[in-house]
Amino acid sequence: MQKIIAGILLLGVSLSAQAFFRAAPPPFDYYTLSLSLAPAFCQEDPVRAKHSRECGQLTDAGFRAQPLTLHGLWPSRLDRHHPAWCGKDGHEGGGFCSKDAVPLSAPVRQRLGGVMPGTADCLERYEWWKHGSCSGLGADAYFGQAIKLMARANLALGGQLAAASGSEIPLVRLRASLSQADPQLTEATVFDCQTPRGGGRPMLSEIRMYFEKDPATGGPGKPLPFRAAGVRHYNSGCPAGRAYIDSP
Repeated sequence: MQKIIAGILLLGVSLSAQAFFRAAPPPFDYYTLSLSLAPAFCQEDPVRAKHSRECGQLTDAGFRAQPLTLHGLWPSRLDRHHPAWCGKDGHEGGGFCSKDAVPLSAPVRQRLGGVMPGTADCLERYEWWKHGSCSGLGADAYFGQAIKLMARANLALGGQLAAASGSEIPLVRLRASLSQADPQLTEATVFDCQTPRGGGRPMLSEIRMYFEKDPATGGPGKPLPFRAAGVRHYNSGCPAGRAYIDSP
């Protein structure tokens, strides 16, 4: 996992100021980084588990190498009226692959495919046109920033999540890992557990992290405490403060 993360952290997003900005974005207050745990994501929905290419490619080795995968990076507002569909493909209807391809450079596209398994189902198209188009960043800068933040999260939490695969772990232990590995992320992180639609035990399916909007670049800046983003607690639906880490 260290080699994978090292490669991500070396991702070149050395863009000119003109290339970094895409357009004047709508007003928003902060960024929400959404990270998935693929086994729980696939188990949540029987239809998804059966038909998603992403879920069909899931392996235990892949999960242990990279426990957290990229879902999205969302411009967010404190009033919860989050901006969406700001680009030319500004509609929610249709499947992900019906949307226009994202204008990415080859290096960023290749790296994104390694950290966002949902690209097998065109997730990057949906994320770009719904969320990225509202950031004011170019596609390379937007996804490059998301990839670097995901790598940071895996460095801080990946080892604990991989070790707990197939078992429960207290959220306080995950928070202790953050406090030791990357203290700024501790109060910026929320753990979300979901119960599969067909029934069963709640599983840790998503980890959300909040980041300030950098006034200089328009991209994500310093970690933002979840309470400053209007979230009351770091535990979102995990019974008794414990999270079950599903295995493939």
